[in-house]
This record gives sequence, C-alpha cells and structure tokens, in this order.
Amino acid sequence: MATATATGAVATSLPPGGATLARWVGDRPHDAVVATVLGPGGTGKSMLLDVLADLYTDSGVPVVRYDGASPLAPSTAVLVDDAHRLPPDRLDALRAFARTDGARIVLAHRPWPRPDGLAELSAGVGARRMVAIVGHLDRAAVADRLATRLGGEAPGPMVDLVHRQSGGLPALVDLVTQGLVDGGRVDLARPERFAAPERITVSTALAERLRHRVDALPAPVQDLLTVLAHGAPLDGDVLAQLLAPGAELEAAVEAARATGLLTESGELIPLIGALFVKLTPVLRTRDLHRRLATIELDRGGSVLAAGRRLLGTGASGTHIAAVLCSAAEEALAESPALAAELLAAAVDAGHPRLAVAGRRAHALALAGEIGPALQVADEALDGPDRADAVVAAATALAHRGLPGRSAELLGTLEPGRAVLAVPTLVVTGDLDGARAALAAAHATSGSGTLLEGAARMLGQGMVGTATGSAAALSRLAQAASMLEPVAASTLLPDTPAALTAVVAGLSGQPGVAESTLRRAIEGRHGGRVAVLRHRLLLAWVLMSRGTIGPPTGLVERISRQDSPPEPRDALLAATLEVALARRRDDAGALAGAWARARDALVRQPADLTLIPLLGELSVAATRLGEGCWLDGAVEDVEDVLRSLGHPGLWAAPLAWGRLQAAVAAEDPADVARHATALDATADASPYAAVLAAAGRCWTTVLTGTPDVDDVVATGRRMAGVGLGWEAAQLTGRAAGSTGDRRAAQGLHAVARSLDPAAAAAPPEEGAPVEKADTGTLTEREKEIGRLILAGRTHKQIGERLYISAKTVEHYVARMRQRLGVATRGELFALLQSTLDPTP
Repeated sequence: MATATATGAVATSLPPGGATLARWVGDRPHDAVVATVLGPGGTGKSMLLDVLADLYTDSGVPVVRYDGASPLAPSTAVLVDDAHRLPPDRLDALRAFARTDGARIVLAHRPWPRPDGLAELSAGVGARRMVAIVGHLDRAAVADRLATRLGGEAPGPMVDLVHRQSGGLPALVDLVTQGLVDGGRVDLARPERFAAPERITVSTALAERLRHRVDALPAPVQDLLTVLAHGAPLDGDVLAQLLAPGAELEAAVEAARATGLLTESGELIPLIGALFVKLTPVLRTRDLHRRLATIELDRGGSVLAAGRRLLGTGASGTHIAAVLCSAAEEALAESPALAAELLAAAVDAGHPRLAVAGRRAHALALAGEIGPALQVADEALDGPDRADAVVAAATALAHRGLPGRSAELLGTLEPGRAVLAVPTLVVTGDLDGARAALAAAHATSGSGTLLEGAARMLGQGMVGTATGSAAALSRLAQAASMLEPVAASTLLPDTPAALTAVVAGLSGQPGVAESTLRRAIEGRHGGRVAVLRHRLLLAWVLMSRGTIGPPTGLVERISRQDSPPEPRDALLAATLEVALARRRDDAGALAGAWARARDALVRQPADLTLIPLLGELSVAATRLGEGCWLDGAVEDVEDVLRSLGHPGLWAAPLAWGRLQAAVAAEDPADVARHATALDATADASPYAAVLAAAGRCWTTVLTGTPDVDDVVATGRRMAGVGLGWEAAQLTGRAAGSTGDRRAAQGLHAVARSLDPAAAAAPPEEGAPVEKADTGTLTEREKEIGRLILAGRTHKQIGERLYISAKTVEHYVARMRQRLGVATRGELFALLQSTLDPTP
C-alpha cells in the first residue's frame, strides 16, 4: 500500500509516457523487466530513472547505476542513463545480462545516435520488454505542470505563453515559469492576475547561466542551431550554403533533434532561439543576416523575415537593398508602417531614393501617416515611381479635406488609374468629367486587376447616384466585395465600403451600410488611414438605429487622443457628437459639440457626402441660434446639386435635413417650403417617397391639423427605413398638437414604440399610480426631476419622454406631495441636493 501511495505521489511530476512504467515497477518491483526509456534531451528521462530508483530501493531491491565497472547481479535493478553513449563492449555486457533469468534493467537514451548494439540489447527478451516514450509536453501537460508549480490552475494566457516559449520541453517549462515568477508577472498567491509580457527575452545573466549547456553541444549542432536561430529554415538547400563546407547536414539535424531543442515539427524552440541570438557575436550575426537574405532572394521565396532582421544592422549593397524592397512588398498588406520602414532602409542600403519614393508614400498613407506621405509623394511626382505617388497624395489630400486637388492629381494618370477620381468628381459636381474618365477607362484594355475592375464599378455606381440609376447602390456594394482580397493594401480617396455606407444610408438601407462597414473594418479595407472613417460611419449607422453606447465610446476615445483626426474624419466625429448630444437632449454637450463641428466644417469643402452631416448640424445650429454658420456650406452643396440636375438620392436627404431645422425653429412656412421640395423628389426612390410623406405630416403637425392615422402610418414607414428616432419625434409632436386626448395617448404610445432607445413609460390615465409614500422617488420621477433641473418645461419634458404635458404635471404634483414641498422653487432646490445629475 505504501508503495502504491508513493507511486501516485510522484506520477504527477513524471514525463508523459513514463508514468505507466513507474506504476508497473511500483506494483511489481521484483519481476524481471528489460525497459527502454526513449526521448530527446530535456524530456525527463533522468528524472524518471530517479523515481524508479526510489521505487526499487523502497521495495528492498538494490539499485545499480551502471558505469561499466559495477557488477551486474540478478538480484539488482540496473539503471542506465544516456545508453546511446556507451561503447560496444559495455553494450555487449548489458546485452548478456539482459538475457539472464530475473534481470531487471532500464535503459534511457536519445533517439540519435543509435549504435547497433543498443538496438540489439533488448531484442529477444520476449514479454519482459517494455518501452516508455517521453517527449515534449502538449498544452494540457504544460497546464498540469504549471498547476503543480503554482498550487492551483494557471490562467490560460500563461499556459499558452509558457507552452509556446518552452516548446513543451519540461526543463524549459520550469525555467520560463520561474522567470515569470521572478519578474513579477505572476503572483503565486493570485495566479489569475497574470500579466503577460509583450515578448520573452533572454537576459545577459540567463544567457551566461545557460552558456555551458550550449558549449557542451557538438560543434555541428551549435552551428546548425545558430543559423536556425537567425531565421534559416530547416531546408537542406539553404543550410548547405550557411554551414561549413563538408558539414554532414543530416547527422547534424538528427543530433539537434535529439537534444530536444527542436520541437517535434523541427522548429527551434523560441526561448532557445533567443538564447543563441544572444550568444552569437555581432559580426557573425550581421554576416548571417546578409547571407540568408541573399539566399532567400535568389530562391524567390519569402524574404520578409530576412528583411526585418536586416533593419538597424547597417547592411548595405545591391542585394541587401533588393531584399529590403521585396520584404516591403510582402509587408504592405499586414503592416504598411513596416513596409515604409523597410523601403527607407533600402534607400539607406544604396537603392535610388526616387525609385521607391512612390511606394514609400503609398505605405505611409496606408499606415495613416498623412503628413509624411504627402512629403514623400511630393518628391516623387516627377520620378519613375510617379503613379503610386499620385494615388498616395490624392488619398492624403482627400483626408485633409481637399477633394478637388485630389481629383485633379488622379486625372493626370493613365485612364486605368485616373478612373479612381470618378467618385470625387461626382460628389463635387463634375458629372461630365466623371463620365469622360469612365469612358476612357472602358476604352483602354488595362491589366484587368481587381483594383481596375473595382474602380470602374465604383465609378459606375457613383455616376448612377447622380443619374437616378436603380442599380447604383448595388454597383457600389459589388465594388466593395470585388476589392476585398486586396483592399488592405489598396489606397483610394474614399473606399468603396465608405461610399456604399453613405449611399445606403441615404437610400434607407442601414442594414446594407452596417454589414458593409463591418466587413471593411474586419478586412482593414484601405489600410489604417481608412479605419477611423469606417468606424465613424458605422457609429453613425448605429446611432441612427438607436444604439448609443458604442458611438459614444468612440467619440470619447477620439477626444482623448493626443493628435486630432484628419479634417474629414474630424468633421464626421464632431457631427456624430452633435447627433448623440441631441438624442440625449443634453444642451451643454450639444453646444460644445456644435462648436467643434463648426470649426471642422470650415476646413472641409462641401461635397455630397456631407449631406447627412449638414442635416444634423442644421438642427443643432438652429436650436443654438447659429444657423448662419451653415449658410455657406448649404449653398455650396446646393450648387453641386444644381450642377448635377438635383438627383433625388442626394437632394431629398438635404431637403429633409433643412425641414428638420425649420421644425426646430418653429417656422411652419419654412417647413412647408421644404416639404414642397421633398414632394418634387418623391418619385426618385422609395426612401425619397417616405421623406416626402414625413414632410407633409410635419406641415400638418405644425399647423395643428395632423391626420392621426396618416402620422402613424408615416411614422412606421420612417422606422422601416432607419428613421425610427425621427419617426418618434414626429408622432410625439403630433400627440401634442391634437385636441383629442385619446388620440394623443395613442400617438405617444406609437412614439415610444418607434424610438429604438425609448424607455417604457406608465399609462397616462390620470395621475400616475404609485406605492404608498416611501419618501423616495421612482425611476420615472427621477428622470423627470433631472429634466426639470436641466431647465425643461412640462411640454419639453413630455416631448422628450413621449407623454403629454398634462401627465408631466401629474408627476410633478405627486413629487411635491411626497417630498413635502409647496413651491416649484423648493422642489428645484430639493432635487438639486438629492439627485445625481447624470441619468
């Protein structure tokens, strides 16, 4: 029983594959056995022999650690470590002993080298033979080992990091774990608070502690592991050129695998790779990097890793520069900033500066470095890399709020690239120029790349928005899909996804806008420079559909950034902030957001994509009495619409925005004027027809003659095209202008159902029914109290909460009664002292 208990106690610390042998010895220590423990170095073979020695000793069986001089008696248990190193005569002696009756022998050895006598030693022993295979630990085994070390379950990120860095080699698992503990990354008392380091490095002290293990390796193995650590693949053609002439490559590889320092797939364990890099002299490191880079370039394979290693080494020459340029091409989609760095290093290595200036500007623009991109592109506009420089500059200028100059630059390219200017030409009012550019692109037979095809389809879609094509939105969405495989490395003044979202929003299809933008964000369309635009447009769609939280969080993150967004994104961000403040009915936030939007608008020339923003800003400016600040921008957009023939897709939303501003100004005549303009565009699309119906309803509401059924029907149509909040405003206002109390209650109920963010309100039948007086306010009373503190009248509170002003009066009277105050002033003072002003 004692032996069984001891076996169970040590089983958790044994290498997988060794526990079965340990249990067998623990249960049958006096039985004959010829066992082999096979595994690479560092996998726990010696530890297993130690456990077996203890088990035999505890059972009264003498243990002999065979060294060639020890007597071999049948009454002993013979344990042999590193059996692969034994000379032939000792292997012969062990083979003879293994064939004696009752022999107990356990041999531990690596899979290489494999001398002939070792294979024969256990042959012919029949049922007495046992084999235990030990190796690298899988993730589950690493987790178990960490749990033993920490005294509890290790957090998943820690298990992943230790398993990856150690390669599952037991000795290294313990070493990495101890390093994390010593470095304060894990607290043994609270292991769940693991703080993963950005990367594992080998300190000078650790390197010196492990140097003796490296020095003990055979020279061919050291050389092989050194070149692998510096990025060489386990490929015979490459290794033959990096290792010493005449090196026995196959033997060196097998010997390296036997050390355990390579994983089962043949990859160098990361921690060991970092160790060899640390121990390699600087000059040899640079020489290896140069030679490996040249080999990979000549092979035509991936040179990204080689190029990355060359950064900062000062290496130069034609081959080095070529490697860096090729590496930049590979890096462009995943890391444009790295691509730009590699191209700059290529110039330092001797590559002609102007020959890569356009590509470097392209990479900088993709990385969102607009200023440096413009600077580099400007130098390359007369160079051999001009086309890339022009596209980079045009994209940067579009983000800087200069669409006209952007289109002008693109127009200097050959037709297949000049077609990229078509969307900008359309939204700035040059329909003839857009058509001409499209026709020229169709007339030329280009290379047929995805970019050329997507650019033509994008141009067709944008021209279609100005000519009333029913397929315009479909063309834009198709362009976004076509470009997806190369979108992460493609520069455009505005991406197909962004234009699709804008047009979808103006067409009453917010679902299309949202799905397109989510795919663009996930696929990094347009590089980092387009990320913020896509996120802001998605936030706009979410806000319009009643989801306020994520858009608010995005605006707050932008406000905390050290550097402001580029002008185009800055205007969108500020207008989004205005929209959110208006939907929260937060007058203070609205004023601050409007001031930022007003300043951003000055830096952004008017084009059609600003129409949704101008509608939102018009209402805010009217409420704040600063509508004159928008007159110039609105006139400019109307000029663009005039030049295009007032296309309904663009004209209707602008008229709708101006109508909403007239509603905010309480100007029935102006509302009627814009409603007439909406009627003129009603046939342009189903969305325009909904807006026209909404305009007619607002006209009746402001004159006090709303048709309740028409208002309800129109409100539901509005909600169906993504205007739920606006529909709630309309029906709520209609409730206040009808003289029929029952109809008003019905309209308020409809308003609450249409507003995506509206909270449920109690019925309006008389005064609200509450529980007995408790001296506290209900959630609805607190909501009304905060609005009272914000200076709202009963009518405004009713419009905000979609209840009648009379119901608000009932609530206020009840609050005064329960709080024991006689006047509105006393109520105001008490609310100030007791209510948290933040809803």
